[in-house]
Amino acid sequence: MNRSGTPADCDYPPLRGLTNDMGNTQSLNILSVNRHTGYLYNLSKIGHHWFVLADWEQHNRPLPANFELTNWATARRKFASFDVAIGHSIWVDVPRFLPYCLRYRKPYIQVIHGRRARGGFSRSRARRFAKQLYSIFAIRPLVNLGLIRIVFISSYARSDWGLEGTTIDQGIPLDEMAAYGGTKASLLVVGNGLRREHFAFDELMEIRKHVPVRIVGANPDIPDCRPSKNWDELRSFYRHYRAYLNLTREPEAGYNLALLEAMASGMPVISLKHPSTPIRNGENGFLVENVPEAVERAKQLLAEHDLARRLGKCARDTIEREFSLNVFRERWNELLARSIGSGLNPDAL
Repeated sequence: MNRSGTPADCDYPPLRGLTNDMGNTQSLNILSVNRHTGYLYNLSKIGHHWFVLADWEQHNRPLPANFELTNWATARRKFASFDVAIGHSIWVDVPRFLPYCLRYRKPYIQVIHGRRARGGFSRSRARRFAKQLYSIFAIRPLVNLGLIRIVFISSYARSDWGLEGTTIDQGIPLDEMAAYGGTKASLLVVGNGLRREHFAFDELMEIRKHVPVRIVGANPDIPDCRPSKNWDELRSFYRHYRAYLNLTREPEAGYNLALLEAMASGMPVISLKHPSTPIRNGENGFLVENVPEAVERAKQLLAEHDLARRLGKCARDTIEREFSLNVFRERWNELLARSIGSGLNPDAL
């Protein structure tokens, strides 16, 4: 990493946790799919060579040097050359990847990014029932037979699936985040599709009537809102805006990748109370229950720059302590080490 915070091709970390019989470091060929650019960007930092399906959002993150974009037709032909496949949608990637993993005896790892109850779950009883059936009668037997290994990105994401797996908390690249300045007297919100269930959209619009709030993301129904042009611009937003505003509520997690990146940049956070929040009231930000409380705390931080810097420093310390990239890297490579060589037995079905 150079001093400007721009990723350099030679700066990917050494591989950890995977050694061959001679004790030498082993680089893997990993097949995955891009369903969450930010998470996959951080996952690239565990090392190895990745073959990634789907388009890459260059405006979101730069394409890592150890990533090679491919398509499903090519991946099918080359499947025997992959050491492991990693999926990110339990509904789409399992039926696509698992048959090939069984055929070629390759381990399959499924990342689960949120609770089963998230994402339209409350809108339809039929949808809720279908998800329950799928997880109980399709996924759980595959997990119990050892045909799928599950990785949950947080304990909260794990809490309602009823599946055995490994929890690996997010790992944030602190050295890529520019030093906090907080010179723009405005709150910052980063997210796409904010007009959704489990996000306090109406409250956000009400807060904007009382204090300035910059919203970054793909939200065409919000005036003066646009996605960041690139990773550098997004990091500059984290650096310059006074505080981050988080309005997710259950069953979404109390934090997302943008909030963690804001904290890593040294931003204090104003967040709705939530059982999984990393925010400790008065220490690295403020927890609120309603619009008046959010507005009050926002006005306080906009008026007291020194307070914002102090809370923001604690926020960055929280990331270093609880969302370490080194721990993320080590735990992922430990999981890969356990998975590689175990293979899959199609006769188990």
